[in-house]
Amino acid sequence: MGMFGWVRGRGGARTERAIIAALSRSQSVVEFGLDGVVRSVNERFLAALGCRAEAVVGQPHSRFFPVDDAEHLWRALTRGEQVSGTYRVLGASGRDVWFQAVYIPLAGRGGRVSSVLLYACDISDERAAVVTREQRAEVVDRTQGVVEFSLDGMILDANDVFLGVTGYRLDEIVGKHHSIFVDQDESRSDAYIGFWRRLRSGLHEAGLYRRLAKGQVVVWIQATYNPIFDANGRPVKIVKYAAQMTAEALAVAPVTNEVADVLDLIDGASLRAGDLAMDAAIDAAFAEQRGAPR
Repeated sequence: MGMFGWVRGRGGARTERAIIAALSRSQSVVEFGLDGVVRSVNERFLAALGCRAEAVVGQPHSRFFPVDDAEHLWRALTRGEQVSGTYRVLGASGRDVWFQAVYIPLAGRGGRVSSVLLYACDISDERAAVVTREQRAEVVDRTQGVVEFSLDGMILDANDVFLGVTGYRLDEIVGKHHSIFVDQDESRSDAYIGFWRRLRSGLHEAGLYRRLAKGQVVVWIQATYNPIFDANGRPVKIVKYAAQMTAEALAVAPVTNEVADVLDLIDGASLRAGDLAMDAAIDAAFAEQRGAPR
């Protein structure tokens, strides 16, 4: 059997050596004794850590690999079991390097394990990118309302920020249609039907929206509706990011269409004086617009 458990045929030893050589050129390689002391390393591993060979060779495994259960790891390797996973390695100046790696026990004479080879790919950049995305997602979840919809507009999930804006509990809206947040007339309109048709087709929507919170309370939100695609590029759901608009923000927000027409009719003096809440002022503007001669 070869080091990877393959059955050797004619020329198998030469093939195995060629594979090992190819892996050594393309991946970081470390050889350990069964006592966990580093016997040798290749240049790729040293470059990843930013260290010289003399600072690594002769050092124990624990010096660079802070594994939670090192004893369990080395027991498994001594039994001849391969172990793989994602590992944090301590580089020069305390820098963390992340590897996707496999420990391979090597059998010596008599078939007993005599040393361990570590083959590893540096995934530090990829991991940093994942961490950055996760942190951004956490920031968004803390500061913006987030709602997930099915392609037909059914509510799948919502975060605490969105629930706070609308006054609903999660169990009150999951399984309901997005139309609970709009007037009945709007929910039957061609514009609303077209809105969801565009989202289902994979188009992005963004703007300032008048929505109904619990108890038919009017709220204004700046929102984006974002189709999420599967590996084949097909839309699978819609994620909405929303921020509630204050009176001050609403006064300077870039808006278009009906909203712009309505805002032009809002009495700015009333807003500044605080005599009317923003929602009441907007509703009054809608009423004035409906009553205005065409």
